[in-house]
Amino acid sequence: MRHLILASLALEASPESLPLGAASVAASVAARHRGTVETRLVEGLVSEDPRLVADRILAQKPDWVGLSIYSWNRSAFSRIAGTLAEVRPELVVFCGGPEATADPFGLLAEARFAFVIAGEGETAAAEAIGVLLAAGRGGASDEALRDATKAALSRVPGVALPAAPASFRRAPAEDPARLESPWLAGILDPRQYGGALWELARGCPFSCSYCYESKGERGVRLFPLGRIEAELDLFASAAPLSVFVLDPTFNADRERASALLRLFRERAPGLRFKFEIRAEFIDKALARAFAGIDCSLQIGLQSSNAEVLAAVGRPGFDPEGFARKVRVLEAEGLVYGLDLIYGLPGDCFAGFKRSLDYALALRPNHLDVFPLAVLPGTDLADRADSLGLVVERGSPHLLLSSPSFPISDMAKARALARAVDLFYSRGRAVAWFPTALAPIKSKPAAFLSRFAERGVADAAEPSSEEIEGAQLSFLEGEYERKGLGNLLPALRDLVRLHGAYGRAVAEGIATEIDTTYDYQQIMGPAGLDLPAFARAARPKPGRARLEAGSDGVRITRAGGRSAGRGGRRLGAGRRG
Repeated sequence: MRHLILASLALEASPESLPLGAASVAASVAARHRGTVETRLVEGLVSEDPRLVADRILAQKPDWVGLSIYSWNRSAFSRIAGTLAEVRPELVVFCGGPEATADPFGLLAEARFAFVIAGEGETAAAEAIGVLLAAGRGGASDEALRDATKAALSRVPGVALPAAPASFRRAPAEDPARLESPWLAGILDPRQYGGALWELARGCPFSCSYCYESKGERGVRLFPLGRIEAELDLFASAAPLSVFVLDPTFNADRERASALLRLFRERAPGLRFKFEIRAEFIDKALARAFAGIDCSLQIGLQSSNAEVLAAVGRPGFDPEGFARKVRVLEAEGLVYGLDLIYGLPGDCFAGFKRSLDYALALRPNHLDVFPLAVLPGTDLADRADSLGLVVERGSPHLLLSSPSFPISDMAKARALARAVDLFYSRGRAVAWFPTALAPIKSKPAAFLSRFAERGVADAAEPSSEEIEGAQLSFLEGEYERKGLGNLLPALRDLVRLHGAYGRAVAEGIATEIDTTYDYQQIMGPAGLDLPAFARAARPKPGRARLEAGSDGVRITRAGGRSAGRGGRRLGAGRRG
């Protein structure tokens, strides 16, 4: 029995970082070479010492090692490949993954790989292992592979060998109906990870120039319904469970999306789903179908500038139409987040702040802000020189500057993005953010820029209580500067009550709070207008306890009498 080790390195330990790519290859190899090849997974974190990861791999006594390479782990895996070659020169080490697909010969030049698999790797990896088996040996590093073995490997679509670019062919797109499921094969166990990554389709109907799909095959390939149902039943048996659906645009086909949502509601009511969607394809019926299950939605806005979006392959953006679609989600009580990218070609820091104001006006549950990554193998990377994009030399290939976004503005945008993450997203401010900013008449981007300038955004990773303290401290200064000190007791109640609500929902933490006003009033509709509330409401000091209950957050007054639950959409702590 020969042993294939497939290794992955994640940014953090989380269900959304489980090694689905490596496991899919393992399932394919195991099915093709059953009885002759045993496949095992080795997992690690990018933050680990590469030599320790190499030691874990070598402890498995592998014949071959495959590394799953992404932009964030390329450097670490290059060092690991070098260590493996030093300790066991006869060991065949190869790699695959998005970074390998984008830059196969760059990887062959920088690290000691026998070969690289570019493209979807299940079939190519199984065929390459078949070649090594037929050679009658585990094989060796590039210098020691027999010429006949190299020739056979070169004929496998998707296998790139050193110094052989002319004969290279990227692996063709896989037929999902022919692929083995790593979940059904038992290679991955959802209970082990507390969640699942789930492929329902491959491919994308769009061609955004910054995405790997920009040069891939257009169109969507669907996994068979029978496999989807079997995997769904497996996940349901492990409920409660969080399932992240990997389809780049789950609702590209409204009819199919609606049918799948009905299936999820009927067969797996105990699961919580996360979907990536396009707002443009939302209608009332589909929003209602999403609302029928426990789920959150992530929407790639990227920018509110139609010209900037058109220049990266996303034409036809209508800000008013987009907002109407988001309001349809809001009306159904759905939890949704938005994505923004700063540094897009033609954008500038002022434009990025306008996009930030637009996005926060939509009241997303959270807002994820990223710098532009100019990924090798994308259309944008091919045009980088003509566009004047200056990109860091190695992974993760982040933009350093452009003609419209100089390096100093990229630094300001980075600080502002950090402020958004801390104050708004991790600070769970969605429920009270517009209410708090209205009295000081500040736009969100200007407000958060001032917060960033205080240096809070550069602090070490704070707890939710520390973030709340920073929020209140900054807000108090802003209100005092505007002569609005009379509103501070109501503001403090609002922020602290919602903070406690969020900790109860997300972390199961019970909190007791001394309040100035009746908390049912401040957390109700009257609390949406702080100046009016402060004029009309009488102080009613008390103490509230907020804790997670079986059917939501339970709020009790001092002495233990139940006060009920929040009535309007709080959003606190419910991260999509």
